Amino acid sequence: MARNQKKVGQDKSEIVADIPLACADETAAVEFLEKQRWDGGACCPRCGDVDVYQMRDRKTGERNKRFLWRCKGCKQQFTVRIGTVMEESRIPARHWVYAFWRMCTSKKGVSALEIKRHTGLSYKSALFLLHRVRWAAAPKQDGPKLKGTVEVDETRVGGKPRKHRPHRADGKYTWKHKPKAPVFGAVVRETGQVRARVIPSVTTANLKKACNELIDQSSTLISDEAPAYVGIGREYAGHESVKHSAYEYVRGDITTNTIESFWAILKRGINGVYHNVSRKHLQRYVDEFEFRYNHREMEDGERVVAAIRGANDKRLMYREPVAG
Repeated sequence: MARNQKKVGQDKSEIVADIPLACADETAAVEFLEKQRWDGGACCPRCGDVDVYQMRDRKTGERNKRFLWRCKGCKQQFTVRIGTVMEESRIPARHWVYAFWRMCTSKKGVSALEIKRHTGLSYKSALFLLHRVRWAAAPKQDGPKLKGTVEVDETRVGGKPRKHRPHRADGKYTWKHKPKAPVFGAVVRETGQVRARVIPSVTTANLKKACNELIDQSSTLISDEAPAYVGIGREYAGHESVKHSAYEYVRGDITTNTIESFWAILKRGINGVYHNVSRKHLQRYVDEFEFRYNHREMEDGERVVAAIRGANDKRLMYREPVAG
């Protein structure tokens, strides 16, 4: 072996090196989550007191089987799950770490069936697990608006037409066209930050509402030739457009190619990994792709930590994703 050849795994970050054990051992998984959530400074999720301690066996010195902590301020017990999307979950912590890892490192996403096969969970548990991980990665609704040169566009997400057997005497199949769900997106050209939102329909009112909620009015909009953006653009510092119907995609620095590239990643993931996503769950999947796109410059380990810390102060009850 050459002298200057690096050892196997030498370039791994500390986080990436700790994840394989955290995905296999329950104690290592809990300690990994505690380290990433609290960054070495544990605090009570109920009262915020930092005067806390681990509950251990007096004879053996080992940690409590439930990995409990006790707060000296409010005198209550807690775990690393309290105050996060993991609260009241009976899924082992090692499966939570694995789900966070796969969601953050799989460029096009990971399916619940794959999590089911790798962890031994039921499909229902694996699906709800991923829904909560996506909820942890979702941006806060009251976050800062996008500023700068902002490309805006909308797309439609959905599957291909399906065959169905109608009530006909000949019994032949016909194609049934399922309406696709419209999604609005905006990306800042200077920073590369993207925001995307499922909208009821592509109308001027819905596009204007989405722009007002996501984009600061000091920004310059860049769009295609859709008539709706003509009136919307008057409310912002500037507005430029390209005419796709005339095969104009770039005019100087006027283009919507950045947001189009995000749509390409989103659709490859939806069609290639998830295959079919219902409209009521689509926003969570969009948030997942938005999270990975906005953290694409990070290393895989840093992205996992960002998702785990994003789980703080969030809850997703089972009745919410299953509600009609």
